[in-house]
Amino acid sequence: MTAGAVVVTGMGAASALGTGVAAHRAALWAGRDGFRPVDRFDTQSLSTRLAATWPGWDGRIQPQPGRDCELFESAAPFPLHELALVAAREAWSNAGVTTDRSRAALVFGTCFGHGFREFNAVTERIAAGLELGGPRVTISTACSSSTNAIGLGRDMLLRGHADVVIAGGADALLREAFAGFSALGVLSPEPCAPFSDPLGTTLGEGAGFVVLERAEDAAKRNAPTWASICGYGLSADGFHETTPDPSGAGVARAIRGALEDADWRPGDIDFVSAHATGTANNDRIEWSVIERELVLGARAPGVSGSKGHIGHTQGAAGALELILALICHHEGCVPPTLHFRGPRSGCLADPIAATAPRPMPVARALKLSAAFGGANAVLSYGCGVVSPRADRTRAHVVVTGTGVVGSAAGPGEDVDLDSLGVDGRRLDRSARWLTAAAALALSKEAHTEGMDRIGLFVAATQMPPESAARCTESIRKRGVAGTSASAFARMSVNAPTGACTQALGLLGPTSTFSIGEGSGLLAVALAAEWLAWRDDATRILAGAVDEAAGAVCVALKRVAAADVGAVIVAGWGIAGPRRADEAIARAMLGRSPTDSVIIDGDNDLWSASEATQSCVMAAVGAKQLTEGRARSVLLVAARGASSVALVLERVCAP
Repeated sequence: MTAGAVVVTGMGAASALGTGVAAHRAALWAGRDGFRPVDRFDTQSLSTRLAATWPGWDGRIQPQPGRDCELFESAAPFPLHELALVAAREAWSNAGVTTDRSRAALVFGTCFGHGFREFNAVTERIAAGLELGGPRVTISTACSSSTNAIGLGRDMLLRGHADVVIAGGADALLREAFAGFSALGVLSPEPCAPFSDPLGTTLGEGAGFVVLERAEDAAKRNAPTWASICGYGLSADGFHETTPDPSGAGVARAIRGALEDADWRPGDIDFVSAHATGTANNDRIEWSVIERELVLGARAPGVSGSKGHIGHTQGAAGALELILALICHHEGCVPPTLHFRGPRSGCLADPIAATAPRPMPVARALKLSAAFGGANAVLSYGCGVVSPRADRTRAHVVVTGTGVVGSAAGPGEDVDLDSLGVDGRRLDRSARWLTAAAALALSKEAHTEGMDRIGLFVAATQMPPESAARCTESIRKRGVAGTSASAFARMSVNAPTGACTQALGLLGPTSTFSIGEGSGLLAVALAAEWLAWRDDATRILAGAVDEAAGAVCVALKRVAAADVGAVIVAGWGIAGPRRADEAIARAMLGRSPTDSVIIDGDNDLWSASEATQSCVMAAVGAKQLTEGRARSVLLVAARGASSVALVLERVCAP
């Protein structure tokens, strides 16, 4: 079986450099950045006035939250879907896609969503604006969100969940995010200068999307291609909520995963688009990893960072920086690193230091992203259509344990973290729930593999309410200059995921997803798919968390053959909203009818949230099988932005 090549046939961009790919090309060749003083809110009490804001919103003001205006309402002048659709529509139009839109998927990455409250709702609005009928998945792994989204989009094509995917990300710059980064002390008073001085990053905003198609589909209609997406890698630092692992081991694991997925060697890489935030820790650690993993003898890839042009665009960073690189590669060049004044200690001497793209042939390249919570994502991409690797044989995936905790999570239990050997003193409520459920699921079976082989996929539909409330309260009491840095660091959607990886030492692939209702079952399906087709992890904990309800985790393991009595994930399917029949058909392909069917909302076994309910279904289904009450169970989640179906079976003696 051949994996098949996935190619980029369309791109769309909106950032401080302007609107459209052409505007970004012009800015690159002119050596122009998008930095200017912020005028949409007052920055006098903060560490800098400088940012990279989208000109399309010039003249709009963010109201000051107060008695008559909540924080969410103050974001109204800057609707995230408006910014996202500008770039998404350009990408779709430029691709000239003729595929039936009922099989067109959207994978959208964002760090802050709209007004820190709406995440999957934004995805729904983008999909509606493009009239897409396929799956709609939101990725929120902070600043690696859109890199992760493009990788998942490629997988969805390879596994037949969609016939075309538009993937990318967007984030808007609001007062509270600006204040949070200011409180963390990472903003530069001058334009961001990756790998150089002064230290610090410059915040930006924007949207970037790519249209992905199978190479054979693009070839049938003679569609021009920008690149091939050849693989990707994910990993957890398991180190700190904001600071990267000083050893760089997490980023290194993601690089190795991306190389292995593409079947490339380190010496194959011609260019690296670095995350390169301009901060002291990120740039030094990132370069040490690149040097250790990719520099072989006299051969070193070209390396540059694009935040000197567009600032740190948060959830859109990976997609926008990939687009800038592809614009340059299309003309035989690589993008420069602006504002370079000489190498900072521990950084490379020449990160393509120039004011315009530099001629350099590129055949194979990497896009690196890192994020709060230690969520790393790396894309491997080739210029032109790159021959795919031969696909691996699908492995068996078995359920080895479940953990259900929380007063409203159903047939579960509250777990004392101390009794599991976990220090939970610094965890907020969401992180405690998730860590307890994950620890309980992992404890069901002894494991001997290294923690770098154990990953965590989590469904979460909102920021952790406790930490978000603490951050909001600090601003209400002390103003934006008094923003709580610790609360801000813990209020991203993936913060509980990151805290759990740190508490339990999980270092394998990690991601945080949402489709609204059904999110938990999606996490189980995507974890099973990862284990079935890749061998950079032996176990993944697939879970869901909601602070008001609790958390659920299902432990999955990759095995060569399943023992008699084991519960296996036999099939799964993902389809668009209200297309449960399609998801079920994919999950049931080649199988006899199941003994039991569990559909979201059709039973009273538990009282749970939209994030956790469908994951509880998986735990209940596994229990039915282990207790011998059924030989196979079909689980269906059909009320969210995507329809998900999963088949669990108990292995019986021949």
